[in-house]
Amino acid sequence: MAQARNMILFVTDQWRWDTLNKPGHPAQLPHLRAFAEEATNFTNAFTTVPLCTPARGSLFTGKLPHQHGTMDNVQGRSFYPHGKLHPSQTTYLERLAQEGYDVSFIGKWHLGDGTLLDRGIEDTSLSDGGNTELMNTASVQFEGPEKSPYYATVADGVPLDEQRVNLAIEKLAVLGKGTRPFCLVVCLHGPHFPHHVPKRFVDLYKDLPEDYMPENWCEQFSESGKPEAQNAFYWPCQDTSHMSQQDWRRTAQHYWGFCSYIDDMFGKLRQAVSEQGRDKDTILAFTADHGEMLGAHGWFDKGPFFYEEIMRIPMLIRDPEQPAGTRNNFVSFHHLFPTILSGTPVAQTLGAEEQANSFWTSDEKHVFYVYDAYQGRQFRFRGIRDERYKYAWSPHDIEEFYDLEADPGECLNLAGTADVAQEQKRLKAALFQWMKTHNDWLAGPGHHLPVGSYIDGRDKSEQHLHQGFT
Repeated sequence: MAQARNMILFVTDQWRWDTLNKPGHPAQLPHLRAFAEEATNFTNAFTTVPLCTPARGSLFTGKLPHQHGTMDNVQGRSFYPHGKLHPSQTTYLERLAQEGYDVSFIGKWHLGDGTLLDRGIEDTSLSDGGNTELMNTASVQFEGPEKSPYYATVADGVPLDEQRVNLAIEKLAVLGKGTRPFCLVVCLHGPHFPHHVPKRFVDLYKDLPEDYMPENWCEQFSESGKPEAQNAFYWPCQDTSHMSQQDWRRTAQHYWGFCSYIDDMFGKLRQAVSEQGRDKDTILAFTADHGEMLGAHGWFDKGPFFYEEIMRIPMLIRDPEQPAGTRNNFVSFHHLFPTILSGTPVAQTLGAEEQANSFWTSDEKHVFYVYDAYQGRQFRFRGIRDERYKYAWSPHDIEEFYDLEADPGECLNLAGTADVAQEQKRLKAALFQWMKTHNDWLAGPGHHLPVGSYIDGRDKSEQHLHQGFT
């Protein structure tokens, strides 16, 4: 019988896969690289949806967005009826608490104000899921206009994420003295913009070539043969028309500096786990909800598309009962909890499908993507990827098909061309079979609003009117 085991889940926001996995990448991450040597590195890990709220809803419920109902970001006035993860959706945190675990949550929740407390998870700190007012006590110094672009150096004070990790280390000492197994979740804001980073971490990248640009950068909206949804931005931060080459260089320096800053924080937490004698009875996982475009295809942040820069995520799991090394099977963000629970008594409460989705036992040859809405606009996209090809479908936009071996930057949309007709047909059939299996309403006939349309229920004063849509 599985013994009660502790777990620590360290979730970052908008962390790209390549920083840890692409050979020769300039990101300086000594603590995470050392951790990767003692953990299992799942190199084919992907988010379910490249958007914070629905991805987190999927992580904590194990369900797809259309199943848990939170398909857009929750902030301010919600664009969906409940404005938060619906009370009917039970999270793994609640299930752990019911099984006797001491559950502690620190940091970004992003599934509705106060909803962790509503669910009986009372040990919440520096979190929008509790009742603690969030204060970023650090002051920053901007090199240019405050919001254009989104980078600055920390001049004084301790940023919120560092406060969160410091608190997690303190919390670990308290949890370790208890008699119950514990689950400690640490969710950071970074390296999501704004990239406000202590100067010493930005300076790690001072030797980045003066002419640096992302390999697959282009002027925004200049690519032909792309879906209509990619021909407009939907939030002011996504407008990159003002970005100079030096802006892109400085943005990369601050983004990677943010990653190095978090690497330093993670190293301190990892050291605390060892110093408190928890290496043999504690599972420690590091991951992210999705990635960041960082200039790819001319985009900053993320958007309604499935490019590798935002879909592929880091996934490092140190389980004392599992061998360290590299695994190449395809794994999805929303199956993380069944994976880390598989070696605990809670595994007995998992359903057959949940158990089958464990990273340790699954042998998936595909990964599937979904995207439904952003900032109140409708974007119905579904996607599938295997080792070489990626296919994306929408009921109201053109299809996409990429040969990732010949075109790793996903610049040339091959959908509808004779050379890939059979592969496109194969992936489309597999995608629709998956959609039907998971009761995805897009698999059947129905009425679909035009791409980018606003979902009903928003006041006109709230609408952000951008190029291409009214």
